[in-house]
Amino acid sequence: MSRITKMAFQLLILIVLIPLSSCAIVTVNIYFPAEEVREAYKSLEEELLKSPEETPKQENVPEKEAPKGQPQSLRKYPDKPQLESRRIIVLKRRFDLAISTPAWAQGNLAAQITSEIRKMPEVVQAFRNRGKRLASITNLLSQGKVGEGNMGLLVKRGNLTEQETADFTAENSDRQVIIKGMASAIVKINKLEMTSENVNRVLPQAAEQFAEVRKEEAKPGWDIQLPNGSWQKK
Repeated sequence: MSRITKMAFQLLILIVLIPLSSCAIVTVNIYFPAEEVREAYKSLEEELLKSPEETPKQENVPEKEAPKGQPQSLRKYPDKPQLESRRIIVLKRRFDLAISTPAWAQGNLAAQITSEIRKMPEVVQAFRNRGKRLASITNLLSQGKVGEGNMGLLVKRGNLTEQETADFTAENSDRQVIIKGMASAIVKINKLEMTSENVNRVLPQAAEQFAEVRKEEAKPGWDIQLPNGSWQKK
């Protein structure tokens, strides 16, 4: 191999290796506080599932105190986040490791989540929309025409009229907005980049906890879908 050919080959190797050396496989961890997510859902429903005239007109709604019993500061959180994914990121010239106090260790986490969601106009409106059709949806559940699905959405269990179908569709649309808003809030308090990839990573857990709240709030006789997909009467 001539000297010129050898130099060209070495240059080609450098061109290939330099971009690769600026990338690294990193683990992205997301802590999902299931109990506090349920508390936040309940708090927001209590506050927002009301007609506009029933809701106090105030810009800053005081955050609720932590529930009585074991103080939140004494709750045992896992040493490692519960959700984990892997992705490729491009590194700058140097790798900086920033160590900060985890969001879940800073006071009332349920209140932090609630506060974040209150800053999302589309989610607040989705809660209010649900409040306006609460009587209609309750009637459908009581008649067994729909049931509470295990991913937080209503599921058809019988024939619906045109108006009932419209309410059913609108209700599920608003629930999806709320669940996505919760997933976004969890990504934010974990101080991760707000990307669709990160939000989608949390969506299933946010949906499952919304379904748990719906199951707790369900009245006797309503159809409830279990995690395994089977149905039962509450």
